Amino acid sequence: MIVNRTAQLRYSDILRDLEGFDGWLRSLGVPVRTMDRAHCAVQKLERAHQAFVNDTDHAEGVSKADYLFALTEALELRDVYRAFRFHPPEQLCDRLNRALSGPLLPDAETAKNSDGRNVMFELALGAEWALCGGNIEFVEPDLLLRTPDRCYLVACKRPEHEHAIRAAVRGAASQLRAALSPASIDHFGIVAISLSRVLNRGNVYFSGRYEDLSELLNGLMNTIGRIGEQPTFTHATSRSSFMLRLLQIGARDCTD
Repeated sequence: MIVNRTAQLRYSDILRDLEGFDGWLRSLGVPVRTMDRAHCAVQKLERAHQAFVNDTDHAEGVSKADYLFALTEALELRDVYRAFRFHPPEQLCDRLNRALSGPLLPDAETAKNSDGRNVMFELALGAEWALCGGNIEFVEPDLLLRTPDRCYLVACKRPEHEHAIRAAVRGAASQLRAALSPASIDHFGIVAISLSRVLNRGNVYFSGRYEDLSELLNGLMNTIGRIGEQPTFTHATSRSSFMLRLLQIGARDCTD
Protein backbone atom coordinates (compact mmCIF):
# COMPACT_ATOMS: atom_id res chain seq x y z
CA MET A 1 0.00 0.00 0.00
CA ILE A 2 1.34 3.47 -0.91
CA VAL A 3 0.78 5.91 1.94
CA ASN A 4 -0.61 9.34 1.10
CA ARG A 5 1.49 12.12 2.66
CA THR A 6 -0.60 15.15 1.65
CA ALA A 7 -3.27 15.36 4.39
CA GLN A 8 -3.28 17.07 7.76
CA LEU A 9 -4.47 14.53 10.33
CA ARG A 10 -1.67 12.39 11.74
CA TYR A 11 -1.73 8.65 12.43
CA SER A 12 -0.06 9.26 15.77
CA ASP A 13 -2.95 11.54 16.82
CA ILE A 14 -5.53 8.84 16.13
CA LEU A 15 -3.51 6.12 17.83
CA ARG A 16 -2.86 8.31 20.86
CA ASP A 17 -6.55 9.18 21.19
CA LEU A 18 -7.40 5.45 21.15
CA GLU A 19 -4.86 4.41 23.80
CA GLY A 20 -7.54 3.96 26.48
CA PHE A 21 -10.02 2.22 24.19
CA ASP A 22 -9.50 -1.34 25.48
CA GLY A 23 -9.71 -0.26 29.10
CA TRP A 24 -12.94 1.55 28.32
CA LEU A 25 -14.42 -1.56 26.71
CA ARG A 26 -13.50 -3.65 29.76
CA SER A 27 -15.05 -1.10 32.10
CA LEU A 28 -18.30 -1.40 30.14
CA GLY A 29 -18.23 -5.19 30.20
CA VAL A 30 -17.53 -5.45 26.46
CA PRO A 31 -15.14 -8.30 25.58
CA VAL A 32 -11.83 -7.18 24.07
CA ARG A 33 -11.18 -9.31 20.98
CA THR A 34 -7.90 -8.66 19.20
CA MET A 35 -9.29 -9.81 15.84
CA ASP A 36 -12.54 -7.85 15.75
CA ARG A 37 -13.08 -5.00 13.30
CA ALA A 38 -11.92 -2.31 15.71
CA HIS A 39 -8.62 -3.89 16.64
CA CYS A 40 -7.80 -4.97 13.11
CA ALA A 41 -8.38 -1.40 11.94
CA VAL A 42 -6.05 -0.06 14.64
CA GLN A 43 -3.40 -2.67 13.77
CA LYS A 44 -3.41 -1.56 10.12
CA LEU A 45 -3.13 2.06 11.22
CA GLU A 46 -0.14 1.13 13.39
CA ARG A 47 1.55 -0.39 10.32
CA ALA A 48 0.89 2.78 8.32
CA HIS A 49 2.37 4.83 11.17
CA GLN A 50 5.42 2.58 11.26
CA ALA A 51 5.89 3.15 7.54
CA PHE A 52 6.32 6.86 8.25
CA VAL A 53 8.68 6.13 11.12
CA ASN A 54 10.75 3.97 8.75
CA ASP A 55 10.60 6.70 6.08
CA THR A 56 8.96 4.48 3.48
CA ASP A 57 5.82 4.92 1.40
CA HIS A 58 4.80 1.29 1.82
CA ALA A 59 2.98 -0.19 4.82
CA GLU A 60 3.84 -3.88 4.84
CA GLY A 61 0.92 -6.27 4.52
CA VAL A 62 -1.68 -3.51 4.09
CA SER A 63 -3.51 -3.20 0.78
CA LYS A 64 -5.13 -0.01 -0.47
CA ALA A 65 -8.58 -1.34 0.46
CA ASP A 66 -7.32 -2.41 3.90
CA TYR A 67 -5.91 1.04 4.48
CA LEU A 68 -8.91 3.07 3.34
CA PHE A 69 -11.53 1.14 5.26
CA ALA A 70 -9.33 0.66 8.33
CA LEU A 71 -8.76 4.41 8.43
CA THR A 72 -12.49 5.08 8.08
CA GLU A 73 -13.37 2.74 10.93
CA ALA A 74 -10.52 3.96 13.15
CA LEU A 75 -11.77 7.52 12.77
CA GLU A 76 -15.29 6.41 13.75
CA LEU A 77 -13.93 4.55 16.78
CA ARG A 78 -11.94 7.61 17.79
CA ASP A 79 -15.05 9.80 17.67
CA VAL A 80 -17.18 7.29 19.58
CA TYR A 81 -14.54 6.86 22.29
CA ARG A 82 -13.93 10.59 22.70
CA ALA A 83 -17.66 11.35 22.78
CA PHE A 84 -18.93 8.57 25.05
CA ARG A 85 -16.12 7.43 27.33
CA PHE A 86 -17.96 8.96 30.31
CA HIS A 87 -21.42 7.95 29.10
CA PRO A 88 -23.70 5.69 31.22
CA PRO A 89 -22.49 2.11 30.58
CA GLU A 90 -25.99 0.63 30.53
CA GLN A 91 -26.67 2.49 27.27
CA LEU A 92 -23.45 1.42 25.59
CA CYS A 93 -22.49 -2.16 26.49
CA ASP A 94 -24.85 -4.01 24.15
CA ARG A 95 -24.49 -1.46 21.35
CA LEU A 96 -20.70 -1.56 21.38
CA ASN A 97 -20.67 -5.35 21.55
CA ARG A 98 -22.82 -5.41 18.42
CA ALA A 99 -20.99 -2.54 16.69
CA LEU A 100 -17.65 -4.37 16.82
CA SER A 101 -19.08 -7.46 15.10
CA GLY A 102 -19.16 -8.22 11.41
CA PRO A 103 -16.61 -8.84 8.66
CA LEU A 104 -13.31 -6.97 8.63
CA LEU A 105 -13.92 -5.43 5.19
CA PRO A 106 -17.27 -4.14 3.92
CA ASP A 107 -17.10 -6.12 0.68
CA ALA A 108 -17.78 -9.24 2.78
CA GLU A 109 -20.85 -7.66 4.36
CA THR A 110 -24.24 -9.31 3.82
CA ALA A 111 -27.72 -8.80 5.21
CA LYS A 112 -26.93 -11.45 7.83
CA ASN A 113 -23.76 -9.84 9.20
CA SER A 114 -24.45 -6.12 8.66
CA ASP A 115 -25.67 -5.43 12.20
CA GLY A 116 -22.23 -4.31 13.37
CA ARG A 117 -21.82 -1.49 10.86
CA ASN A 118 -25.51 -0.58 11.16
CA VAL A 119 -25.10 0.00 14.90
CA MET A 120 -21.79 1.78 14.34
CA PHE A 121 -23.67 4.27 12.15
CA GLU A 122 -25.90 5.11 15.12
CA LEU A 123 -22.91 5.46 17.44
CA ALA A 124 -20.88 7.52 14.96
CA LEU A 125 -23.76 9.89 14.25
CA GLY A 126 -24.43 10.34 17.96
CA ALA A 127 -20.71 10.88 18.57
CA GLU A 128 -20.52 13.60 15.92
CA TRP A 129 -23.37 15.50 17.57
CA ALA A 130 -21.98 14.93 21.06
CA LEU A 131 -18.57 16.27 20.04
CA CYS A 132 -20.37 19.39 18.78
CA GLY A 133 -21.94 19.89 22.20
CA GLY A 134 -25.16 17.88 21.88
CA ASN A 135 -26.56 15.82 24.75
CA ILE A 136 -27.03 12.29 23.41
CA GLU A 137 -28.95 9.36 24.88
CA PHE A 138 -29.39 5.92 23.35
CA VAL A 139 -33.12 5.30 23.54
CA GLU A 140 -35.79 4.04 21.17
CA PRO A 141 -35.90 4.23 18.26
CA ASP A 142 -32.11 4.79 18.19
CA LEU A 143 -30.94 8.18 19.51
CA LEU A 144 -32.24 11.10 21.52
CA LEU A 145 -30.59 14.47 20.94
CA ARG A 146 -31.36 17.01 23.67
CA THR A 147 -30.95 20.73 23.06
CA PRO A 148 -31.93 23.61 25.37
CA ASP A 149 -35.26 24.12 23.58
CA ARG A 150 -36.14 20.81 21.95
CA CYS A 151 -35.53 17.09 21.97
CA TYR A 152 -35.06 15.07 18.80
CA LEU A 153 -35.76 11.37 18.57
CA VAL A 154 -33.74 9.81 15.75
CA ALA A 155 -34.43 6.66 13.75
CA CYS A 156 -31.32 5.49 11.87
CA LYS A 157 -31.33 3.28 8.79
CA ARG A 158 -28.54 2.01 6.55
CA PRO A 159 -30.14 0.43 3.47
CA GLU A 160 -28.19 -2.09 1.48
CA HIS A 161 -29.39 -1.03 -1.97
CA GLU A 162 -30.71 2.13 -3.59
CA HIS A 163 -34.09 0.51 -4.20
CA ALA A 164 -34.37 -0.17 -0.45
CA ILE A 165 -34.11 3.50 0.57
CA ARG A 166 -37.84 4.15 0.33
CA ALA A 167 -38.64 1.18 2.59
CA ALA A 168 -35.97 2.34 5.03
CA VAL A 169 -37.55 5.79 5.26
CA ARG A 170 -40.99 4.29 5.81
CA GLY A 171 -39.68 1.92 8.46
CA ALA A 172 -38.00 4.78 10.30
CA ALA A 173 -41.17 6.86 10.08
CA SER A 174 -43.14 4.03 11.63
CA GLN A 175 -40.67 3.84 14.52
CA LEU A 176 -40.90 7.58 15.07
CA ARG A 177 -44.67 7.46 15.00
CA ALA A 178 -44.64 5.02 17.90
CA ALA A 179 -41.93 6.91 19.82
CA LEU A 180 -43.42 10.40 19.38
CA SER A 181 -47.01 9.49 20.18
CA PRO A 182 -46.52 9.49 23.99
CA ALA A 183 -43.79 12.17 23.95
CA SER A 184 -44.28 15.79 25.00
CA ILE A 185 -44.81 18.55 22.45
CA ASP A 186 -41.14 19.62 22.60
CA HIS A 187 -40.06 16.29 21.06
CA PHE A 188 -39.46 16.08 17.32
CA GLY A 189 -38.30 13.29 15.02
CA ILE A 190 -35.47 12.82 12.54
CA VAL A 191 -35.04 10.06 9.99
CA ALA A 192 -31.27 9.59 9.45
CA ILE A 193 -30.28 7.53 6.42
CA SER A 194 -26.71 6.36 5.82
CA LEU A 195 -25.85 5.83 2.16
CA SER A 196 -22.46 4.27 2.87
CA ARG A 197 -23.61 0.83 1.77
CA VAL A 198 -25.48 2.13 -1.28
CA LEU A 199 -22.57 4.19 -2.55
CA ASN A 200 -19.72 1.89 -1.67
CA ARG A 201 -20.07 -1.84 -1.18
CA GLY A 202 -16.43 -2.15 -0.23
CA ASN A 203 -14.91 -2.77 -3.65
CA VAL A 204 -14.30 0.81 -4.78
CA TYR A 205 -13.09 4.11 -3.39
CA PHE A 206 -13.60 7.66 -4.53
CA SER A 207 -10.69 9.44 -6.17
CA GLY A 208 -10.78 12.68 -8.10
CA ARG A 209 -12.14 16.17 -7.81
CA TYR A 210 -14.55 17.13 -5.06
CA GLU A 211 -16.75 18.66 -7.76
CA ASP A 212 -17.24 15.19 -9.31
CA LEU A 213 -18.21 13.70 -5.97
CA SER A 214 -20.52 16.64 -5.30
CA GLU A 215 -22.32 16.06 -8.60
CA LEU A 216 -22.87 12.40 -7.74
CA LEU A 217 -24.18 13.20 -4.29
CA ASN A 218 -26.47 15.97 -5.50
CA GLY A 219 -28.06 13.54 -7.93
CA LEU A 220 -28.70 11.07 -5.14
CA MET A 221 -30.03 13.78 -2.86
CA ASN A 222 -32.53 14.83 -5.53
CA THR A 223 -33.73 11.23 -5.66
CA ILE A 224 -33.99 11.01 -1.89
CA GLY A 225 -35.73 14.39 -1.79
CA ARG A 226 -38.52 13.01 -3.94
CA ILE A 227 -38.90 10.16 -1.46
CA GLY A 228 -39.01 12.62 1.43
CA GLU A 229 -41.83 14.54 -0.28
CA GLN A 230 -44.12 11.53 0.01
CA PRO A 231 -46.78 11.78 2.77
CA THR A 232 -44.82 9.50 5.06
CA PHE A 233 -45.41 11.42 8.29
CA THR A 234 -48.91 11.92 9.59
CA HIS A 235 -50.44 13.05 12.91
CA ALA A 236 -47.97 12.02 15.63
CA THR A 237 -45.06 12.24 13.25
CA SER A 238 -45.97 15.61 11.76
CA ARG A 239 -43.10 16.86 13.92
CA SER A 240 -40.67 14.69 11.99
CA SER A 241 -38.14 15.60 9.35
CA PHE A 242 -36.00 13.78 6.83
CA MET A 243 -32.22 13.75 7.04
CA LEU A 244 -29.89 12.31 4.43
CA ARG A 245 -26.73 11.08 6.06
CA LEU A 246 -23.81 10.58 3.69
CA LEU A 247 -21.65 8.77 6.22
CA GLN A 248 -18.11 7.73 5.38
CA ILE A 249 -18.37 7.56 1.62
CA GLY A 250 -14.63 8.12 1.60
CA ALA A 251 -11.91 8.04 4.21
CA ARG A 252 -9.79 11.02 5.15
CA ASP A 253 -6.14 10.51 4.30
CA CYS A 254 -3.65 10.82 7.13
CA THR A 255 -0.05 11.69 7.46
CA ASP A 256 2.47 11.87 10.24
